[in-house]
Amino acid sequence: MEADALAKVASTKGSVNELDEVQYMPRIDLPEVQQIKGKENWMTPIVAYLRGGRLLEERDEARKLRIRSAKYVLIDEVLYKIGFSRLYLRCLAPTEANYVLKEVHEGAYENHSRARALVYKVICVGYYWPTIWADAKAFVKVCDQCQRFSNIPRQPSEYLTPMVASWPFA
Repeated sequence: MEADALAKVASTKGSVNELDEVQYMPRIDLPEVQQIKGKENWMTPIVAYLRGGRLLEERDEARKLRIRSAKYVLIDEVLYKIGFSRLYLRCLAPTEANYVLKEVHEGAYENHSRARALVYKVICVGYYWPTIWADAKAFVKVCDQCQRFSNIPRQPSEYLTPMVASWPFA
């Protein structure tokens, strides 16, 4: 009876505190990437709007930017996307995104998963960029080990041609 009581106390204390945590830092450390001054990427207009309220000059584009930037937050000069489950996903530039894809696909995880699982794992690690699906598909498509050990298609290269017989077993 005492063991059951201790198990109940331990299970209720651990589960409540774990659900309330917010992950602010990704689980994979990025190497220091030198940002080239003046080089713009997909994050530049969003960061400019969140930092100083600067919108684009076209009215429709400004409206789209205002709506799109509601899903992002700027913490210590780093752009984060607010995920579906309120998890903060660090937004990456294309050079950083290639490193993260390679690290998750071939690095510490070493499982050479397909594109859908790769995207899921990158998001679980805590990163985001808008072309994550297309980049993951392209990365898996050119991976040497994935191509060598993938399933071999058993479908014939041509359609089968029906043969007409005038009588059975002719």
